Amino acid sequence: MSFAITDEYEPERSSAPAVAWIIGLCVAVVFLQYTVLRPGFTSDWLGYRASDLTERRLWTTVTYMFAHGGLLHLALNMYMLWIFGRRVERAWGSTTFTWFYLWCGVSGWAFHWMFTPRAGVLVGASAAILGVAVAYASRWGDDELFLFGIVPMKVKWLVVFLAVLSLVMVVVNTGSVGGTAYAAHFGGMFGGWLYLQKPNAQSIGSLRKRIAPAPDYGDETPRAVPEQSRHGAHASAGGADDGHPECSHQHGGGPGGHGHAARQDC
Repeated sequence: MSFAITDEYEPERSSAPAVAWIIGLCVAVVFLQYTVLRPGFTSDWLGYRASDLTERRLWTTVTYMFAHGGLLHLALNMYMLWIFGRRVERAWGSTTFTWFYLWCGVSGWAFHWMFTPRAGVLVGASAAILGVAVAYASRWGDDELFLFGIVPMKVKWLVVFLAVLSLVMVVVNTGSVGGTAYAAHFGGMFGGWLYLQKPNAQSIGSLRKRIAPAPDYGDETPRAVPEQSRHGAHASAGGADDGHPECSHQHGGGPGGHGHAARQDC
């Protein structure tokens, strides 16, 4: 099993703007839901329904993760995103984190569509956030937190527990129990795990940035070598043949003829 897309070189970032924007957007949607919009508006226009694919309301496969069923639902999800998302974003960068977040959310929708095609309206960011938790656990799995504020547990075991619980509920209860979309939860985690199996392109990109580019000397017009210079070059070559092997130029720079080559770690 491969680990999260990580890099030994991590630029210092004092904030996590993508996490802040996601939280702000989710809070704004719920605020409008309770103040300006009519009841059920966010579910009708942002939540995913089984009929949305046939009606070509494809935007709901993404917008569902920004709508929530209530204040408690919103608070729990945003707290988890704040706990796990900031550190992942700081390590990966905002752009990569945002795409990863959306990927996990869409993966959650895909599992919900496959295993609970006749379920009710799907809303909530849980699938995307659980995918972020998988990324966090793949790198900082030994970090501890308190489950329910009481039980100390390492992040990696918490993620395993949530994955097993979601999978069992999918198998036993067809993916949706008591208003909880367990199929979407497991889909988000599986999507996060699947994303982490791809080649570590981010590290390669950072490595290329750290390698100094070759100097650009420009396009110089070839110049003719004078006849006298060519004769001098032949004479120098002849002198090298007389007891001065060319290989001697490969050594030098230090006493005893031992040169020092630049170290290149691969």
